[in-house]
Amino acid sequence: TSIISTKWRYLFASISTIEFDRYLLRGLTHRNVDSFKNFVDRLLKLPDQVSLDCFRLRDAISCNDGDHDFDVSGWICAALCRGVKEINLELHNLGDVPPVLFTCHSLVTLRLDARGCKIEVPSVVCLGNLKTLQLIHWVLFGDDSIHRLISNCHVLEDLAFIECFVENARELHIQIPSLKSLVLHFVTRRDRDLNYGVVIDVPNLVYFRYNAAIVECYSHMKSLEKADICIYGFHSNLSIDATHLIQGICNVWYLSLNIHEVISGTSRLLIFHNLIEFKFCGRETSLVEFLHCAPNLKTLTIRFLDFERTRWKALSIEVPSCLSFHLKEIEFSCFDTHMIEMVNYFLENAIVLKKLVISMDLLTWIQKAEASNQL
Repeated sequence: TSIISTKWRYLFASISTIEFDRYLLRGLTHRNVDSFKNFVDRLLKLPDQVSLDCFRLRDAISCNDGDHDFDVSGWICAALCRGVKEINLELHNLGDVPPVLFTCHSLVTLRLDARGCKIEVPSVVCLGNLKTLQLIHWVLFGDDSIHRLISNCHVLEDLAFIECFVENARELHIQIPSLKSLVLHFVTRRDRDLNYGVVIDVPNLVYFRYNAAIVECYSHMKSLEKADICIYGFHSNLSIDATHLIQGICNVWYLSLNIHEVISGTSRLLIFHNLIEFKFCGRETSLVEFLHCAPNLKTLTIRFLDFERTRWKALSIEVPSCLSFHLKEIEFSCFDTHMIEMVNYFLENAIVLKKLVISMDLLTWIQKAEASNQL
C-alpha cells in the first residue's frame, strides 16, 4: 500500500488483529530477520494507533538464535499498552513472560502455552475483565501462584488447564462463582505419587471436562449440564475417588464417561435423574450398573475397551427402568461378533427403542486384514 500511495504508508498500523504464525517466522532467512524485527517494532509501537483486538505469537524458535534474539517481552508489553483484548502465546523457548501481563485490565481472553518458558505470577494480579483463561503445559507447584491467579479473575467464565503437571501440591482449589466451563487435563507419570486433591466449588458451572488419573476430588456443581470424564487409576483408591468425582456431576443431562479400569462399588452412586444422553467407554461389567442410575436415559452410545464375553442375562436380573420406559436410541461403536448376546439383550428389554446403530469398523478392519493375508 505504501508503494501505491504515500497516503497509505502507515495504513498497516490501523490493523486491529496481529498474528505472527510459526510458518511465517520459519520462512525467514538470516538476511531478513533484522528487517522483520524492525517491522514488528514499528507495527506495535507507532504512535496514535488503534487499540488491538487480538495479538497472537506462535513458536519462532527456529530463527531465535544468539544473533537474532526477538524482543518478545517488549512486543507483549507494546500490545498491552494498546489495550489488547485477546492474547494467544505459544512461547516455546522464546523467552520469559513479563509480569505486567497479569495486571492488564483490558484482557478478555488469555491463552498461554508455557512449554520451555519461565512464567512467574506476580504477587499482585489484576485481570478484572478476563473471561477466558487457558493454561497449557504449566507446572503447578505447591505454592499459591495458581490460586492467586484464578482467584483474582472475578468475571472468569472459561478456565482450562491443558496437559499440565501437578508437582508437590496438596490441593488444587477452584472457587469461582462466575465460571461456566472448566477443563482439567493433567499429565501424570506412573512413578509419581498422586498425593494431591481437587476441590471444585463452581455453583454456576455448565460444562466440565476431566482427563487425568483419578485423585481425591470433591465438587459442588449444581448447575452442571454436560460432562466429559476420562479417568484412569494408578493406586488402590480408584473406586472410592472415582465415585466421589462421579457423584459430583449427578445433575448432568449429557455424560461421556471413559473409564480405563474396572470400578467396583458403583451402587454407591447417586441417581442421575436428568441424564438423557450417555456415552460409555469402558468394561461392560459396569455398564448395567450405570444404567440403573439413569432412569430417564433416552440415548446410549457404547464402546468397550476389552470385551469380556460376560453372560448378559446373568449380569442383570433386574432390567434397568430406562430400558422399559425411555431408551429410544442405542449405538454400538466398534462392534464385535461377541456382542451379539448383548444386542439381543437390548432388543428384548428396550421396549420403546426406535433406533439401533451398529458400527462395524473393527469387524471390517479384521476382515480386510484376513483378506490381505489370503492374497
